[in-house]
Amino acid sequence: MRYTIYFYIIFIILFLTMSVNAKSYEVPEQADWIDQGIVIGSGSNGAWDIRLGGMTSPSTVVKKNGTFFLYYIGADGNRSTDKGPRHRALGVATSTDGINFIKYARNPILNYLPHKNEEEGIFSAGATLDEQGNIVLYYAALDAGSTVSESVNSDVRLAVSSNGFDFKDLGKVISHSDKKVWGYGDELFPIGAFNANGNYSVYYIAKGFNGIQWDLGIASGHGMKNLTITGPLLLSGSDVIGGGDPVYIENETIALFIVRGRNPNFVEVRTASINKTNNLSEPIVRYDNITTHNTIFLDKEINTWFMYYYDPDKNSINVKTARSDYSEYDINRNGKIDLSDLISLIKKYLHF
Repeated sequence: MRYTIYFYIIFIILFLTMSVNAKSYEVPEQADWIDQGIVIGSGSNGAWDIRLGGMTSPSTVVKKNGTFFLYYIGADGNRSTDKGPRHRALGVATSTDGINFIKYARNPILNYLPHKNEEEGIFSAGATLDEQGNIVLYYAALDAGSTVSESVNSDVRLAVSSNGFDFKDLGKVISHSDKKVWGYGDELFPIGAFNANGNYSVYYIAKGFNGIQWDLGIASGHGMKNLTITGPLLLSGSDVIGGGDPVYIENETIALFIVRGRNPNFVEVRTASINKTNNLSEPIVRYDNITTHNTIFLDKEINTWFMYYYDPDKNSINVKTARSDYSEYDINRNGKIDLSDLISLIKKYLHF
């Protein structure tokens, strides 16, 4: 009898240890996502965001002090040359529940029009938090080089904000013309950023020399501006056109939801260790027939995934949600490890 009591005590201690250290989050299957409708509509005539398509947007989401900050790109109309998006700029909308958003009244928060050219602007962005809780945002800055050019190149620039609205631009951190940068030569588009104890990684799309077209690379280094190590990640298969926000799913594992292909598009979910962000796994989940661009966020406080995506039919940004369950020890799948789970495990291992 005494040994049985000891066994129960040891089992409970082990269970409590597992419940603290073994927390992980399941990546949703395609059927798990439930559409919740529009979260951001286009602006009215003359607005900076009357057009929401034609860029890698919605771009990125962070949560700070209980508020969702959804960063997206808008255009004020169509270019006179090829009818593409004109004067693309970055704006933000906020929410306390991830579904009901309010556009910031002073949008856009970032512009990039060095030559006042219709082709110029911001094409993509990826954000993370630094050690002090500031929002660190990397964005693609399209530069035409003159007022009349119909072609652009793109560098990666860095901007930082303490409140999510007012950003200080810290300048160029990855140059398209730097021969030491993997994928250099033409356009670089950041799509995801990650900070692990001061070690920063930025996932980016490259359109450069040597046949590199819409391929995925990574830039990393210690410190948000020191992205001196670059290299390729995905070179074969369909074009990488968006996604890429890293999401923590375990203590040392992140997942990237990478949008690939064109008409139709699909999403590959790949994982990486936070200690080796330049080594992606093979796809663990795939979503087919996904709209062109999306960004994924996991809110661990309410065990919910959010997929923000562009709807070309409505010229809007919409959201889908999915439930996130804890680890294998959450037997009853109620989003927490509790006494019910402990009883189920005891019955399982003691066979009664």
